[in-house]
Amino acid sequence: MTPKYQPGQVWTYHTRDGEDESRLVILHLDSDPKLDTIVHVYIEGVSIKNPHAPSGVGTEIGHLPFAEKAIDNSVLHHIGTRTLPDFQEGYDTWREAFDSGQAGVFTITAAEAVDCMEQALNQAG
Repeated sequence: MTPKYQPGQVWTYHTRDGEDESRLVILHLDSDPKLDTIVHVYIEGVSIKNPHAPSGVGTEIGHLPFAEKAIDNSVLHHIGTRTLPDFQEGYDTWREAFDSGQAGVFTITAAEAVDCMEQALNQAG
């Protein structure tokens, strides 16, 4: 059976307020004995306050790993396919941390994960 998600797919999803044009792109799928399918995504069209960005606002998240059920709870419509952005560095960093027990996957919705990313980028210290 062909998996529901395939690299290059572009999906609309339940976005944060004001980010209706944001899209989620499937980057990669991993199979894990405990977590089943891990869906790696790129999210574009967000507006994240980011003190490290030249403009102070980030518009994309290059790599986020999710449990498949979290993606199921996030996506609305498959609207096409596209060439994948370069995500290898972000994936490799996550994979190394995941394999050593220092990273996991998101089990919340994509919009909630975007909120978490924004909060983490803006924590003092």
